[in-house]
Amino acid sequence: MIVTALTEMFGLTHPIVLGPMGGVSGGRLAAAVSNAGGLGLVGGGYGDPAWLRTELSRVTEDTTRPWGVGLITWSIDRSVLE
Repeated sequence: MIVTALTEMFGLTHPIVLGPMGGVSGGRLAAAVSNAGGLGLVGGGYGDPAWLRTELSRVTEDTTRPWGVGLITWSIDRSVLE
């Protein structure tokens, strides 16, 4: 096991972070990476609310490990964050 600031901060087994590729790295992939000991990130892209609702439901159902969401923040509507 490699111990780094990243692994300690998020309680990871491996210092691996899934790239949040919008529309490609969804909830199931993010959960698989998190379950394997890395940090799974859902690729939220420009913040399509319907897609995000579906994918965030998937990741929360499939893992209890840490995960996150990557968004293109300069173009996202604030309501998506809420």
